[in-house]
Amino acid sequence: MDFLGLQLFTMQNNAFARQLAKILGIFGISANFLGTLISLFTGLAHVSGAENFIIDTLVCLACALILLFIFYYLYIKKKDYNKFNFVAITFCGYVTFTAMYIVTGNLRCGFPFYMMIIPLYYGFSLPVKRTSYTLPVLNLIFYNLLFILTFKAPYFPGRTIPSNANMIQYCSAFSINYLFVFFVCFLVSKQFLRQNNLLEDSEKRYRELSSRDELTGLYNRRALDNRAALGFKSAILYDIDYFKKINDTYGHQIGDIALINLSKIVLKYCSNEFELYRYGGEEFIILSRLPDDITLELFQHVMNDIRKNFIVEGNSVTISAGIASFCKDYQRTLKIADENLYLAKTDGRNKIYMNGTEIK
Repeated sequence: MDFLGLQLFTMQNNAFARQLAKILGIFGISANFLGTLISLFTGLAHVSGAENFIIDTLVCLACALILLFIFYYLYIKKKDYNKFNFVAITFCGYVTFTAMYIVTGNLRCGFPFYMMIIPLYYGFSLPVKRTSYTLPVLNLIFYNLLFILTFKAPYFPGRTIPSNANMIQYCSAFSINYLFVFFVCFLVSKQFLRQNNLLEDSEKRYRELSSRDELTGLYNRRALDNRAALGFKSAILYDIDYFKKINDTYGHQIGDIALINLSKIVLKYCSNEFELYRYGGEEFIILSRLPDDITLELFQHVMNDIRKNFIVEGNSVTISAGIASFCKDYQRTLKIADENLYLAKTDGRNKIYMNGTEIK
């Protein structure tokens, strides 16, 4: 993945993580505070099954306050959305749901249904984060141990004590549903991620094609503008001497071959610090991030190679070049390079000009 693609992918993931964190935080905090009020009022109203309302209310309130603190610290203050999602779902899965399940009664409470939020989260997040199956497996084992222990635990008001057969049936049914939810979400997420990767690859190929010159394969002016924004020390603008005469004499096909061959010669000297672009027509630009003295020395080698090896239909062909050190901004630097190129062309061609002076 190229830099732009990676940046786009990261931005998309952060946006998704932020929305998920917002939903988890608001839902989790609201649900716990609502549970606190319901437990309190049903207990005070002596509703059947709410005999243990004091503990239930305190547990709900404690969970709400803890989750509120986590939300404030990780979501609002740190803005670490992925970490909040992981901490929040782990806290709800291992603490909130567990505590509420114990104090409200095992079979009659609705918390085994709330627990299905956990495999849903793991199923969707595992393909994206490329983590192992350890977390959902450990969570499922934990819940089954919780069920077994609470079925045999000291009696709570309103607690139903099932037979061993019912307990096995209950744990098996829960495990099957847990695994079903997890794998459905996992497969959906994996397929979505695969499609998203294909789309990103297509976008990457499109960006690459749109930033390349079709004839020479060099980066074009669009890519030049983007790369120049990253900074450079000097710009070299050059073109082929008497290129119009080549086209008029031998035809545009030979002219195209000349552009390709010239590009191949110059590319031998290029690197990430010395980048070649086709500017348009017979004009090319090199952005150099090397010191000026090294840039001049390197380009003189380029000129000598062109003088020896740039042949069109048996005739040697030369280039003229203008060089400009970075000055204020990108456009101003190109203007100075173009002015130096003009001096090289009007002074007989096959020359390099920099700062209004010929470089020999």
